[in-house]
Amino acid sequence: MKYRSAYLASALTAAAVMISPASAQQTDWSKRVTQSSIGGHVMGNPLAKNRLVEYVSYTCSHCADFEVASKIPLQSGYIAKGHVNAEVRNYVRDAVDFTAAILARCGGRAKFFGNHNALMASQDKWLKTVMATPQDVQKTWYEGDLNGRLVKIANAVGFYGIMAKRGITKAQANVCLADKDAQDKILAMTKYGTEVVKITGTPSFTINDKLLDKVHSWPALQPALAALPTK
Repeated sequence: MKYRSAYLASALTAAAVMISPASAQQTDWSKRVTQSSIGGHVMGNPLAKNRLVEYVSYTCSHCADFEVASKIPLQSGYIAKGHVNAEVRNYVRDAVDFTAAILARCGGRAKFFGNHNALMASQDKWLKTVMATPQDVQKTWYEGDLNGRLVKIANAVGFYGIMAKRGITKAQANVCLADKDAQDKILAMTKYGTEVVKITGTPSFTINDKLLDKVHSWPALQPALAALPTK
């Protein structure tokens, strides 16, 4: 009987450790990706007290700089802990940007941030390709049906190679480029950013639906995040 009581006490102690608040807080929310009602991709706790939204353009060099500078500190310092989630929304500036934005969505929400990072990390290289493309060739990117134009851009700029490294074939990428729902969501986010949020450039940020004035970089954004309540 004494042995059985000791066994039960030990089992109860182990169970308490398993369900203790300290254990529950070890959830890494940066592994969780959902999609907002407007179509943006949200990393982090869907019920986080604080909501960061980034309006991004893939042809914006400052957006690529932000991605590199913020990736580790934003994820580990804020998102992973569960009190901040971060949503990426599109603010399309041109046809190349639109093409990249559609391809970033290829493979669903589980693939999005990996695709997003890959496109931003290689931006310097593919933007040079865009700049080196003759004007008469670029002119054709704005002629004909939309899907055909997107395919021309993806081929000329080198997006298929980037997506192949992400495990997405050219055929799969073309299916994504022709996705009318994805196209509409990207354009709707751009319209919302312009008409409702009234952003004037990228990257721009809102925290809990409030546009941050003159905040367009990680050093400028970090103090605003640090001031947020954690509970």
